[in-house]
This record gives sequence, C-alpha cells and structure tokens, in this order.
Amino acid sequence: DRPTVTKSRIAGHARQSVTQQIVRIDRKSDELPDRDKQLELAAQIRQHLGQVDAVVCSDYGDGVFTPPVIEAVLSHDRTIVDTQKNLDRYHGARVFTPNLPEAERAVGYGIKSFEDLLRAGRDLLALTQGEEILITRGEQGMSLFGRDGKVEHIPAFNRTDVFDVTGAGDTVVAALTLSLCLGASYWEAAVLGNLAASIVVRQFGTATTSQDEMKEALRGLLEVEE
Repeated sequence: DRPTVTKSRIAGHARQSVTQQIVRIDRKSDELPDRDKQLELAAQIRQHLGQVDAVVCSDYGDGVFTPPVIEAVLSHDRTIVDTQKNLDRYHGARVFTPNLPEAERAVGYGIKSFEDLLRAGRDLLALTQGEEILITRGEQGMSLFGRDGKVEHIPAFNRTDVFDVTGAGDTVVAALTLSLCLGASYWEAAVLGNLAASIVVRQFGTATTSQDEMKEALRGLLEVEE
C-alpha cells in the first residue's frame, strides 16, 4: 500500500521570542505506483477535465506525476506547473512558476546577475514551450517572461515582516491560477499572487489569506505609492 505523504514540522518557541521551525520530517514513498494505478489516475483526470477551469500540477517528486498522468493533465488548455525539477516533462503547459534555485537547476547555470536572469527566462521558455514563465525570487520579487518577448519585474511587497515562508509558493500559484480563471492578465495574476504570498508569510505555519485581507493590503500599497 502506498502511504499518503505526511510532513511533520518541529518548531521551537520561548517566551518573548518568535516561533521558529527547527526541522521537518517527511514520511513518503519514492516508489512509482504500478502501471495500472498510473493509468487509472490518468483516466480519472481526463474524466473530470471538462469540469474545471484550470489544472495546477504541484509536483514534489513523490512519484505521482508519471508520464500517463502528465499527458492527461496537459490535455487541458490552462495547466499551471509548479515542479521542483524536470520542467521539460510538462512541455507545452500554459504557465510555469519555478523559484530561483529551481530555475537554476532547469537551465544548468547560476542566476547571479540581471543578464543571467533574462537569459534564464528565455532559456526556460525554449525548454518548456510554455506561454509564460514566472520566476519567484524571494525578497527580490518576481520576474514574468512571456512568449511574446515581454519581460515584467514585480517587486516584493513585504521584505521585512516575514515569519514563515511555508506555503508561500503554493499561495502564489493558487492566487495566480484563480486570477487567470477570472480573466486577469498574466501580469495582473502575478501581482495578485505576489500580494497573497506577502500576507501569508506574516503568519507562522501553513496559512491562507482572504479577499478582505488582500484588498486591505492593496489599499496600503496604493497609499504608499501616493
């Protein structure tokens, strides 16, 4: 039997101090499901694709995203990919959201300068044949690369009040995907993903945000700009 992936975080806290994660323990299997299970999952995905506006692939390398499953998800025309490695396996997906180390691993060189970043964006578009590449860069913000040649850089909205980055990348992907489903442009969706992540990192542990929190944060940013 294949175990469900379980992640346990051990945290430490003392009086008058901020809670900090010390270590994470992952319980999982690295073995691939048997071929019948792969095909069964792929069939289930195809059966439901017509009922969803987008498909998000959060691939942590735990063996679920096998070739039959990837082929199934890519048959949807709005597939967003968040994978730690092997981006080219999702050749032709709509949007890819690697962080900086993942982007470096994919292109095979370090991204140490602005010129490196621009080169990496172009190389990732060529590697994946995606429509958009969004590289998340931590306190440096995000960089959005389009197949049309457009490059847009989005600054980090919160560089100081960061208590826990757990789930920040997932928050970016979730907010970005929802925004795209509602008709936002890629740039607008990336900005909203950035905004959502800037809120959840202020909280300890896996956190979420809400429309009201995002509206309040956006108003605060607009006041600063004025």
